[in-house]
Amino acid sequence: MKRVAAVLGILERINHASLFLCRYAVMGLVGGIAVVIAASVFWRYALNDALSWSEELAKYFMIWMVFVGAPIALRQGGHVAIELLPHALPERAKQLLFALVFLIIAALMVMFVYRGLTFAWNGRTQIMITVGGYSMFWIFVSIPLGSLIMLLVAAELSLRRLARAIWPAHFDLPDEARHPELIRE
Repeated sequence: MKRVAAVLGILERINHASLFLCRYAVMGLVGGIAVVIAASVFWRYALNDALSWSEELAKYFMIWMVFVGAPIALRQGGHVAIELLPHALPERAKQLLFALVFLIIAALMVMFVYRGLTFAWNGRTQIMITVGGYSMFWIFVSIPLGSLIMLLVAAELSLRRLARAIWPAHFDLPDEARHPELIRE
């Protein structure tokens, strides 16, 4: 039990720091998208001269926003879920079901990290034509980076749910799960 608590403590600290950075990255990316789209509209309709790079840059910001924001949504229970079965189960079975679901997510994220690294590496020779000639590697690297963070979050949540099923009195859910307005079970 102490080892599980130690591993959970390490994962929680890593996830807290990485999700803190993800939150601010998502805010910056949303702001960047808004500025790029507003500038595009202004140039097109006020100056009658379209920006050739605005749509592509906004699309790349959106890709980064999805992969950096997905771990935040996982931690807070914001992804689509079927809630009928967990509510019908007793507490221990519900915790085991959630542990299994988070374990499956973690396994999927291992594949995403591996395949995402391969995809990003293969995309290094592709060029963003309208955005300054940078390598597409810098866009594609969002896939393994976001997936790695999501893997760590899923691992923590899976281990926490498993520990809660085995030792219910000793393990609590993360802060987000204690507040019903932030997470749905």
